[in-house]
Amino acid sequence: MKAFAISHKGRRKINEDVILITNIDSETHLYLIADGMGGYENGEVAAKIIIESIHTFLSYNNIITEENLQKAVNKANLAIRQEQNRTGSKLGATTGGIIISKNIATCFWVGDVKILHFSEGKLLFESRSHNLVQELSQMSSNLENISSRYAHIVTRSIQGETEKSKISYKQLELGNNDTIILCSDGVHNIMDTQTLLFMIKNGRSIFTEELDSRLLKEATDNASLIAISEF
Repeated sequence: MKAFAISHKGRRKINEDVILITNIDSETHLYLIADGMGGYENGEVAAKIIIESIHTFLSYNNIITEENLQKAVNKANLAIRQEQNRTGSKLGATTGGIIISKNIATCFWVGDVKILHFSEGKLLFESRSHNLVQELSQMSSNLENISSRYAHIVTRSIQGETEKSKISYKQLELGNNDTIILCSDGVHNIMDTQTLLFMIKNGRSIFTEELDSRLLKEATDNASLIAISEF
């Protein structure tokens, strides 16, 4: 299995995204991204707390089920609430994760961190973000206007309130020629799915150079990506 990660501050002063690539055990690989929420304080602190909390929980509760993943997110919520009480700061982040064991990828997300699954160049799965655009698009055909006005507003996140952090969950069966991508909205807001796949297939160095160039010109947000292939 091969994986590479990129995290870029874009045109922001600091990078409030946090990435983790690690093993839970010898056969189970964990990939996480947390994206500190804009408009909140210390987004990078929130993202780090959430990554560490989820990782710790799954390290000690390594039976990967939807229930256990929700418990991991609930523990992260508690850690955020404790930090809010300690500092008086408003903290929050969105997150997404992929746990791979053998040829099964167990995916979860809260907010607008996106998961994409490609096989033989075809998009088989794209996670649906928890944001106002998705909710309003079900009620209006004028999606372009909706997107421009509400694209940044998430409806689920980890910010100390358990009822607002229900995960979405998906299991994917992976083949030898598959690629799975986990990325923050700073990436998928400026690159469509086929562009991402095409660039990654051209090699890590070319992809990194192109992404860096586009982020410096276009990104209004931090941008992070993990690409995993060759199962």
